[in-house]
Amino acid sequence: MQNSILLLFLVLAGLSALVFSFVYFSSKKASVEGQGLSNPLRKRFWFLLILFVVLGIFASVTIPKSPYFLFADETPARVIHVSAMQFAFLMSDKAIDSKTPAGESSIELPANQLIEFRVTSLDVNHGFAIYDQSNNLIAQTQAMPGYVNRLRWKFKEPGNYNILCLEYCGMAHQVMRATLTVK
Repeated sequence: MQNSILLLFLVLAGLSALVFSFVYFSSKKASVEGQGLSNPLRKRFWFLLILFVVLGIFASVTIPKSPYFLFADETPARVIHVSAMQFAFLMSDKAIDSKTPAGESSIELPANQLIEFRVTSLDVNHGFAIYDQSNNLIAQTQAMPGYVNRLRWKFKEPGNYNILCLEYCGMAHQVMRATLTVK
């Protein structure tokens, strides 16, 4: 899937470069002996109009599929509060108090039900990344002090899911991890 997306973007970038080159070379100033182009502004107008229409179509197709709109109309079956701190993730069904932070030792989640993670940080910026059993990144968001990010996800397969920090947060960053169990 990632290779096909990369190929699509490379093809689009190549086509964009060709179109821009065509417009540039076809609208250069007339030489002394030449007459120049007739109506170069009209060519630019049509080029920009077509460009904006194509970009509008591309945006209207891709934006609704972005993670911000996934499961937007559904009510989560469960809400998990996550507080990141150097060098641990605290998770709980209840809001975590920043003055006396404490979380549950293990979190079990149901498969095929919408889960909402409310992610914040108690100290510095962290990444909150969920990996499946094959260590493929399936969802992620930022954990920032003073702000709560909401990440919604449906776990399709039972098993253990690893949570790792994706943003360097200090000397013991590599040990910052947690586990979720989906049944």
